[in-house]
Amino acid sequence: MDREHLVAHRGWQRRYPENTLPAIKGALDAGARYVEVDVQLSADGVPVLFHDRTLSRICRQRGAIHRYTAAELQQFSAYEPERFGEQFLGTAIPTLAALVDLLTQYRDAYLFLEIKNLPVLEFGNQRVFDAVFPHLTAIAERCTVISFAHDFLHYALSRGWSRVGPVLNNWHELETAGIAALQPDVVFCALEQLPAQRDLSAIVHPLAVYEVDRLDIAGDLLQRGVRWIETFTVGELLAAHP
Repeated sequence: MDREHLVAHRGWQRRYPENTLPAIKGALDAGARYVEVDVQLSADGVPVLFHDRTLSRICRQRGAIHRYTAAELQQFSAYEPERFGEQFLGTAIPTLAALVDLLTQYRDAYLFLEIKNLPVLEFGNQRVFDAVFPHLTAIAERCTVISFAHDFLHYALSRGWSRVGPVLNNWHELETAGIAALQPDVVFCALEQLPAQRDLSAIVHPLAVYEVDRLDIAGDLLQRGVRWIETFTVGELLAAHP
């Protein structure tokens, strides 16, 4: 499948622990161009890549990211023991700075960076923006910031960041004035949110649909007008032939 239509969801999640540098590098080395990762803040305001509200599933630790300093988080492994056992024990929770350093080695790689709701609720729009966006300067032309927290996206626009994309809580949000005011580069939505059999090519904003791991479903969505397929199986889909 064409790399221009695939987004590596949390990196190559099927093969590596999600949101880690091995997962992201693995996806890029497999041929992916677009990657999507999640960012939260440590207790001392350092942006790190992490999806869950708690550390339990990924690190087998108690509590949430924002309860630990960045230095404390570096003592944990992001190894997903339920999926991989101890194969990836010692894999670090990456900082956003480390991700940007990696992406400078892949000149055509494009990042969709999801700001999670939790840091916005815990720290507020201003602190999250001030912590995250200075790291994005080096890749500003190839990074879109996405979020379920649409108010944060409006705040980012007010601070001069132009590349934003809402993640929909439901399909009807697509028709709201708030989404239109964002003038988004992309709109992310879940596969189950899509209206059945509707031609999606007339949607004003480019659509990215998650979570799609099957080639036949991905092909059908592209024919219906979806722009990007977000997947945990990016390497497998890249290697697949119709």
